[in-house]
Parts: sequence; C-alpha cells; structure tokens
Amino acid sequence: MERDVFLARVRERLASVQDVPLPSELPSTFASGDGRLFERFADELIKVGGEARRVNAYEIADVVAELAAGCRTAVVASGVGALLSRIEDGLRRSECRLVAFDRDAAAAADLGITGAELGVASTGSVLVAMGPRAPRVASLLPPLHVVLLPEERIVPGFEELFARLPDHAKATAQTVLITGPSRTSDIERQLVWGVHGPIRVVVLVVAP
Repeated sequence: MERDVFLARVRERLASVQDVPLPSELPSTFASGDGRLFERFADELIKVGGEARRVNAYEIADVVAELAAGCRTAVVASGVGALLSRIEDGLRRSECRLVAFDRDAAAAADLGITGAELGVASTGSVLVAMGPRAPRVASLLPPLHVVLLPEERIVPGFEELFARLPDHAKATAQTVLITGPSRTSDIERQLVWGVHGPIRVVVLVVAP
C-alpha cells in the first residue's frame, strides 16, 4: 500500500474519534519520593550500574580531568552550555584531545560529554536533547558517557517529567531518556554491558 493512501485511511478512521480529556495536573504517587532528590537519583542510578556525583561549577575541570585520564579523544555536545570552558580545561589536563564533531569521530572517541534537560529521581534517568549541534552519537558511541545535569533540573518522578516534556520536545529535534549504561541479556540470558551504547555512564549533578 502506498504511503499517501495508508495515511489517508488513518486520518479517515481517526476523524470520528474523540480526544480523551486529560487532567490539568497529574497526581503525585509513591514514586515521587520524600523530597531528597539528589540522594534518590544517585541511589537509583547506582542500582542500574551508573554513577552520580554532586559537584559545583568550579570542580568541573578537576572531575573531567580525573574521568578523562587514559582517554585519547573526546566529543562534547553543545548542551553543556557555559561549562564548556571548564570541560576543555579538564580535557587538556588529562591530555585527552577534543575532536570536531561527526559520526566517525564519535565512534572512535573514548569519551562523550553531554548536557541533560532533566533528571528523574525515581529511576536515575536523564533526559538528553538531541539535534544538529548535539547528535545522539555523543551519548551512544563512546564507551564512557559523562552527563552534566544542573541539580535544579532533577524532578521527583515521571509525573513531573511528563508535565515538562512538551516544552522540551518543542525546542529540540529529539529527546532521549537514558537510564544507566547500555546492557542486554538477549543472548542466552547472560547480562552483557556496553553492547548498544556506553559501558560506563557518569552523571555530574552540578549544584547551584
């Protein structure tokens, strides 16, 4: 069936379907936690094999230098904002070379650094925005993914995430929810890390 014919049939069938009314506010649930957002975020991320550290802006260069030790090249997405100069300083200290962004460079890089739009405390997840200046490959191809997440962007649970998601979706080509390192048990039910993405994920929660 041709695409236009298929879509025309879908529109025809949906024309008589009424929208389901949604509540103006989603109710809180047990997943919203007790208000200790960073502590819960860190605990949940550790459970899925990730790492979380609370840092201030002045510590970024030192922490990046530590994490990049032994890395040869790194790619950095545009979502890191004003912290870029501190990241570059840390990479220089570790003698990790910052390379121009393209798919081949990201595939060969040891380290990918991105920003995050939101963090979800109940699951340890981060919402990462993708676009021309922040390709998905920065978080997908290097074996080490470092995420910079401002602490004020951590929300308790998915109720708050869904409330804010439309605004973030309008501002970017794509948003991806990432929960810890890549892992799969598709083959003989044996858990394997790093098959479909990074083997190590470190979230640096930047305190205000």
